[in-house]
Amino acid sequence: MALFDPKKNQISALQKSIEDKNRAIGVYYNEIGMLYYKQFKDMNADVSKEINSRCENISTLYIEIEECRLRILYERGYKECANCKKENLLEHAYCSACGQKFPESNDVSVVTRVDPVTLGPVGLKANDVPVVPVAATAAAVAAVEEPEVPAEVVETTEAAVESVETEGAVAAELVEEAVDPAVSGVAEAIPTEEPAEASAVVKETVENAAEGVEEAYVLAGDVACEVEDIPEVAPDEKVEE
Repeated sequence: MALFDPKKNQISALQKSIEDKNRAIGVYYNEIGMLYYKQFKDMNADVSKEINSRCENISTLYIEIEECRLRILYERGYKECANCKKENLLEHAYCSACGQKFPESNDVSVVTRVDPVTLGPVGLKANDVPVVPVAATAAAVAAVEEPEVPAEVVETTEAAVESVETEGAVAAELVEEAVDPAVSGVAEAIPTEEPAEASAVVKETVENAAEGVEEAYVLAGDVACEVEDIPEVAPDEKVEE
């Protein structure tokens, strides 16, 4: 049986302190991630001091969280074995699980003493591990990687695509208009009894077809040049009309 009843108010305050420290750790984790990303984007950026400072703050918070956790055990009348992490009643001189001898004093400063060397996130319980707001980090990274494209750039691109589609259709019609008469002309010329006349008709229709096809290709080439000449506009630049 515990030496005294749990002190609910004190325990609630300690649990609140653990939650606050976990949130602070989550913020530091986010900041470290963004600093590493900054260095990834710019290899000349030196962020080592900023990262080390936040890592030291995280280590300090982990120690404070562990102290709060052991203090909660103490308020409930228990202490933790440093060897096997088994919870024991405060009056136990030896661990009930592994037989490890406890310090002679059950004073709170002794029972809640933390060894920073052996302490780390891996040694914490599942409900003590801070929850990092990943969504906030993902949104920040997305804002860096995918800047908003100005409306002027979108309108210019859409207009260029529409122009290509329209001029392409016109070029196709010109080819069809040039080839169809040539085919018809050759068909009409072949049955004639005058070879010279047939030859002249074929020559004329083929030349017309060649001119039409050439005109269509020139038009298509102009359209292609217009597409290639569209300037690449950076997100922070405005498109001049």
